Amino acid sequence: MESPLLHSQRPRAAESPPKRYEQMKIVVFGATGRVGSCIVEQALQAGHNVTAFVRNPRSLKNSANLSVVEGDVLDKSAVGAALQSGFDAVVNAIGESGLKPSTLVTDSVTIIVAAMQATGNRRFLGVSGTAEMAQRTFLGKVTIALFRMTPVGHPIRDHDGALEQLKKSGLRWMLAGCGYIKTGPRVGRYRTSLILDGGFKVIHPPDVADLIVRELTQEKYTGNVVGIWY
Repeated sequence: MESPLLHSQRPRAAESPPKRYEQMKIVVFGATGRVGSCIVEQALQAGHNVTAFVRNPRSLKNSANLSVVEGDVLDKSAVGAALQSGFDAVVNAIGESGLKPSTLVTDSVTIIVAAMQATGNRRFLGVSGTAEMAQRTFLGKVTIALFRMTPVGHPIRDHDGALEQLKKSGLRWMLAGCGYIKTGPRVGRYRTSLILDGGFKVIHPPDVADLIVRELTQEKYTGNVVGIWY
C-alpha cells in the first residue's frame, strides 16, 4: 500500500516559461467551474490542446490551443458529438456546489462514459471525494461513516454512483479524491495517498488541477481514487 507522498513545486519567476510536457489533446467538462477553469488554465500552460465543453462559450477567454464547444453535459447527443473527434483524455470537473440531494455527478459521468465507449475514447480523469477511496484506516472509516449521516452524505452518494459507472466501464480512469475544496490560491505542495487516514481534509482548486494535469502525462494512478489534501 502506498504511503502519503508530498508534492512540491517551486514558484516560477514571472519571466520563466511554464514547463512543457508531451502535448496531449484533451476535453474538459465543467471547464468554467472552480476546479475545471484551473485545469484548463494549467493544461494550456503545459502546452496541451484543450477543448472546453461549456454551456456558455462567452464565459471563456480566447486562447491559443483552446477550442470551445457549447453544450449541456446532460445532453447525450451533444456530449457524443463533442467526443467524435477523439481525445487522449477526457476530464470531468462537473460538481454540485450545494449539500442537497443531487445526481448531477452520477448522471454526467454516466453520459460521458457511454459517449466515450461509443466513440473509442478510453481515458477518463475526474474529481471525486475522499469517501470514494478504497483503502481507509479505522479513523478513516469512522470519518466517512459520520459524514454520511450529515448533509455531506448527499454529494457522497452522488460521487458513489459515478464511481460505480467508472468501475464497470472498461475505461482507463483516475479520480482525485478531495475533501473540502476550499477556494484559495495554488499552494504547490500537497499530499497524495491511496489510504484515507481520517480527519477533515482541505485542498484548493488549483492544486486539484495540478494533480490532474500531472496525471495526464504520468498516468500514475489509473484505476484508483487518489486522495489529495494539505
